[in-house]
Amino acid sequence: MESIDKWLEKVYSENDFGRGIATSLSGAVGLASYLYSDDWVIAFFSLVIIFPVARIVATALNERSKVKITNNLQHKQLVDVFQRLSKEELRVIRAFTESGGTALTFRQINELDLSTPAIESLVQRELLWTSVTSDLMTETFALDTDFFDVAKSMAKTSP
Repeated sequence: MESIDKWLEKVYSENDFGRGIATSLSGAVGLASYLYSDDWVIAFFSLVIIFPVARIVATALNERSKVKITNNLQHKQLVDVFQRLSKEELRVIRAFTESGGTALTFRQINELDLSTPAIESLVQRELLWTSVTSDLMTETFALDTDFFDVAKSMAKTSP
């Protein structure tokens, strides 16, 4: 009797989402199997077979849901940051979106006559940083790729 109490305590104190769903589902399947067949062996094997499948499916669906929620939250945060940028910072961002990429050379930035304080502000916001081209020959400014995607989508929706 003591081992059943320990087992029940472990089952009901479980924090793993997949295991909790699997336990409930396999218990329901086991009970239904027993009520249908009136055979506890079939009910037990049904429970044992369903548990790992239910756990895998429940865990996968839960993880996918968490990733989607996290991505949506990050996207909303980036949209919020975009909407709070100054006009000069937006000019810098527009230079990247109009060029079609997340990197502009120092020469390109200088030719566009962009505001140095706005560039530095974007660096401080950790949206822009200095880098080097892949051939290691030219210094560039690199814009955060996720922010670049948001800026492109915001440019399409604004008049």
